[in-house]
Amino acid sequence: MSRRALLGVLVVAALAGCSPQLLPDRSAEPAPTPSRPSEASAPTGPHLTAAGRWLDPIADDVGGTEACDGRSGREALATFDRAAAPELGVAAGDATLTCGNADGAGWRHIADGHTGDFGELGGLVGAGWEDVAWFAIDLALEQPTRVEPYRDDIANYDVLVEYVDGGSVERSWMVTVGVGIGSGQVITAFPDEQ
Repeated sequence: MSRRALLGVLVVAALAGCSPQLLPDRSAEPAPTPSRPSEASAPTGPHLTAAGRWLDPIADDVGGTEACDGRSGREALATFDRAAAPELGVAAGDATLTCGNADGAGWRHIADGHTGDFGELGGLVGAGWEDVAWFAIDLALEQPTRVEPYRDDIANYDVLVEYVDGGSVERSWMVTVGVGIGSGQVITAFPDEQ
């Protein structure tokens, strides 16, 4: 990443109230934590909300798959806080989103298989698919609506994302984030309209 691009990311992160997370190649991405603590400050117009937070298309803007350009599939893109799931024997800790690959797991897999799904939500509020995906991944892992086993080695962290317009919920989706129980790696993420 060029110095100018890095400076631009840092300025956007500072304006958004985020602290940048330095990645192994010393590039920066906004930390995956929305800056608004509660729904009380949500906009009056159409917006997406989950776990008491709302998506701000400007402040929560993140890079798409270009964030993984030149990176191997196993390289970490971001680390998220992960809530405990005692019923599954999972302690609180970290979940790592790797660059991955299209036909396997990680950010490239999410982009390859679910850009359109997340893009539908983003289109409602003027946000990119990647902004909605990042927002939902962060909240599903940190403040899940529910956690369920998918297989013996994968837990699905779900969060309810709602589209609010005119002060009422018009549509909702359960966003599922699959995480390896032993590895703590994010495998996939996708919305399912309710």
